[in-house]
Amino acid sequence: MATFKLTKGQSFQLEKEIQLVHSGLVWDPPEGSEAAFDLDVHCFALVHPRGDANRARLYNDGSHALCYAFVRGPGNREGSLLKNADGSFQTDDGSMWHERDDRTGRGGMGHNEPEEEEEEPGHGGGHHDEGFREEFKIELAKLPAEISELAVWASIHDAERKNQHFGKVRNAYIEVCDAMDSELCRYQLTSEFAGKTTIQVASFIKQTDGSWKFHAVGAASNAGLGDVINAYLQ
Repeated sequence: MATFKLTKGQSFQLEKEIQLVHSGLVWDPPEGSEAAFDLDVHCFALVHPRGDANRARLYNDGSHALCYAFVRGPGNREGSLLKNADGSFQTDDGSMWHERDDRTGRGGMGHNEPEEEEEEPGHGGGHHDEGFREEFKIELAKLPAEISELAVWASIHDAERKNQHFGKVRNAYIEVCDAMDSELCRYQLTSEFAGKTTIQVASFIKQTDGSWKFHAVGAASNAGLGDVINAYLQ
């Protein structure tokens, strides 16, 4: 299946029979960079009150928010996400799952690195051999019916202290794959994001017939991740 390459503002309609998708972020750090570029990808399940996408809010106060801030642990016992032994985390109903954190970035194919450990059953693999490291999986058929949107954000951890921004990141893109790991579409993150540390990369938007489309948003800012979460909670 051919890959559809999106530009900002374009959308890709997922076929209705596609009920499981893998998506994630690929990037290369700048050549000669001493400090690692730790990019994180987050996916927030949203509802649209009275059908108004401009008033999007977190579903169930964040029970389906794939973001490290919501992971249960000793310092966050009220967290809504279950952390697995391998460092990945997921929603309690298993509809959304996030791979363990990658803190360096490996970029695309052609990097000579040791083979990854075998993935646990059910995780779906993904493009780990190609550097597809910040990955999440969505079982669309399992999502609560009230969810209207899955907003995908990317951020750079500790960007201010390290003087890092997306303009310094090379070969960054987000990709959507089907259950068989066939790439469906890709959205390249370009130099237009120079000076910015947080991007709403894209959204999966539920259609009236129950299918989903992937929309390239490309809205960048220097807001912190906490600011993004608070905006969805107001």
